[in-house]
Amino acid sequence: MTEKELDCLTIPGFSKDGNWYKGNLHSHTIHSDGHLTPEEAVNIYRKHGYHFLCFSEHDLYTDYRSQFDCEDFIILPGMEASAVLFESKSSPFGKKVHHIHGILGTEEMQKQAALPLYNHMEGHAVRKYYGEWDGAGVAQELADEMTSRGLIATYNHPVWSRVREEEFIHTRGIWALEIYNYGTENESATGYDEARWDVMLREGKQIFAFASDDNHNNEEVEDTFGGYIVVKAPKLSHEEIVKNMLAGNYYSSSGPEIYDWGIRNGQAYIKCSAVRRIDFITGNRINDGRSILSKSLEETIQTAAYLLKGHETYVRAVCTDRYGRKAWSNPIFLDGWQ
Repeated sequence: MTEKELDCLTIPGFSKDGNWYKGNLHSHTIHSDGHLTPEEAVNIYRKHGYHFLCFSEHDLYTDYRSQFDCEDFIILPGMEASAVLFESKSSPFGKKVHHIHGILGTEEMQKQAALPLYNHMEGHAVRKYYGEWDGAGVAQELADEMTSRGLIATYNHPVWSRVREEEFIHTRGIWALEIYNYGTENESATGYDEARWDVMLREGKQIFAFASDDNHNNEEVEDTFGGYIVVKAPKLSHEEIVKNMLAGNYYSSSGPEIYDWGIRNGQAYIKCSAVRRIDFITGNRINDGRSILSKSLEETIQTAAYLLKGHETYVRAVCTDRYGRKAWSNPIFLDGWQ
C-alpha cells in the first residue's frame, strides 16, 4: 500500500445506521445443567435490558421462538455440541473437551443446509473418546456437523476445555471464538481466551470473537450479566441479528461500551465509555500496535487513535475500565489493502 493510499484508507467498524441490541449467546437451563427454567431465564435477562438470548443446552437443540419472542426480546435457537476425551474407558473423568456451539443461521443458510435442520428438543449424540484422540480432526467433524444443519458454529472456552492450540485453531467453518466466558472465569479463572484469538488471526484466519455468560445460575458461581455482545442492526429479528453477527457488526463486552470504531484516513480510532486504557492490537510485525493509558488512576479516556504503518494484516481494539472490565471490537482485516 502506498503512503497516499494509506492516507485515504477509510473502513467503518460498524454500519452507519441501525439500533444497538444486547444479547447473551451462551446460556443453560434445567434442560441441561442449569438451575433456571427457560421462562425464568428469559424474565431475568429481559429485565436487565437484554434483547436476545440463545439457550445453549448441552447436546440438546431448543427453539423457543414461538414461546418467548416479542417486540423487545427474541430467542436465537441453538445448542452446545460436545466431544469428550476421557482418561480411559474405566474413568469418568474428562481430560479434554470440544464444545462447539451451533446457533441457527440465516434463512439462506437454512435453505442451503446439507442435512435436515434440528427440531426443538432434538438431542445430539456426544462424541466420546478414550485415552487419545485426533483433536483437530474431531473439532472439524463437530464443526462440519453444525454447519451442515444450517447452524453458525462457534468454538467455546478453549482454556477451560484443556485443549492445545493445534487442536482447534485451524478448524474451518468457525464464525467466532468465545474469548471471554464470565462463568468459567469466576469458576476457575479459565474465561479469557483472547491470546488464542490473536494466534488464529496472526495465522491468517479471519474469525470474529464474542463474550458470554455461560450462565448456570447456581449459588456457587456468579455467572450472569457479565459477558455479552451488542449488535447493530436495523431491527430486532432473528434474521437481522444473525446477519449482522456474521458481518462482525457488533462488539463484545464485560462492561464498557463502544460507540464508534473503525479506520479513517489511515488511522484506527475508537470512541467508548470512560475507561483506563485502550489497546490497538495488530498483526503481524513485532512492535506494531499501540496502548493508550489514562494519565492517572483518577482520570479516564474515551477516545484513542493509532496511525497505521501500512503492513498490518488486521487491527482490533480493546477498552479496559477501572474495574478491569473490557470491551472488544472485532478485527478489521487489512490483508487485501497491502
